[in-house]
Amino acid sequence: MNISKYIKDNQICSIVGATATGKTALAFKFAGELLSENKFNKIHLLSADSRQVYQGLENLTGADLPKNFTKLEEKKYPYPVWTNAAGNIYLHGISIIKTKQEWSAAHFRKLFLQVFKNLSEQEFLIVVGGTGFYQQQINQPADTLEIPPNTKLRKELEKLDLEELQVKLQKLDAAKMQKLNNSDRHNPRRLVRAIEIAQFLQDQKTSKTTPKITKLKKNIPTFYLSLETELRQQKIAKRVEERFAKAKEEVQEQIKHGQFSKAAASCTGFQELKQFLAFKIDQDTCLKLWTKSELQYAKRQDTWWKKRTDLCYI
Repeated sequence: MNISKYIKDNQICSIVGATATGKTALAFKFAGELLSENKFNKIHLLSADSRQVYQGLENLTGADLPKNFTKLEEKKYPYPVWTNAAGNIYLHGISIIKTKQEWSAAHFRKLFLQVFKNLSEQEFLIVVGGTGFYQQQINQPADTLEIPPNTKLRKELEKLDLEELQVKLQKLDAAKMQKLNNSDRHNPRRLVRAIEIAQFLQDQKTSKTTPKITKLKKNIPTFYLSLETELRQQKIAKRVEERFAKAKEEVQEQIKHGQFSKAAASCTGFQELKQFLAFKIDQDTCLKLWTKSELQYAKRQDTWWKKRTDLCYI
């Protein structure tokens, strides 16, 4: 498929799909084509991945940082960016925050808007990544996205177990609890955020006071990559094995300092490597469990994207 024909009236597109489908490689290839055709003089790649933002976990999360890219600090962007020697490709959203810092869809949207509004007429933006909820915030941002974190409430909720969190959300917002799928109902972090939103709306007495979200006026071409199940399984297993040694060192360093957020610790492979480092499982078991986690994540991504009806299949 010739992606170029879909961007005639756009300065932005998205490349999506499950893990290991080759999204980043395609994004860089497309960026090179646009530059060689002189359609644009600078290409921005924005990672829509909820875990590749963490510094010090690049191998664990599979963050693709080209060897010839260097980090830059530019005032017009809220986070560091990576660029090539020619300075015509900018990479955003990769290895930009410490593992103790929080990252959410709201942070991603803020970064997206900052990059998007700074595009000149000769610049193009490719949003690439498989975190569907993040990609959704570009065209269809959640109405509750701008509701701020409640630090005091979160500290109180940290003391509650899973069942207690479920009961609290049920009391605050039974309708929301009913809408949660089974995975979200058993995800403490998702429950905490749902309680936080419900508490905010209750304090404000009406949802009409929810911060307003600015929405883009045009649709963005979204290109979907897929891979045969068996081939994907082989590719993921190979990637996990190749990343094992360096990822083990990254997790070991995080455990040593003990300053990482729950979100960072939820990266696929983190808990498996943590068990390996604690001598609870051997290397072979660790590799199998990590691979299994990656495959399960890929299936959840598939489920998300199959609900979309506006994708361009590649």
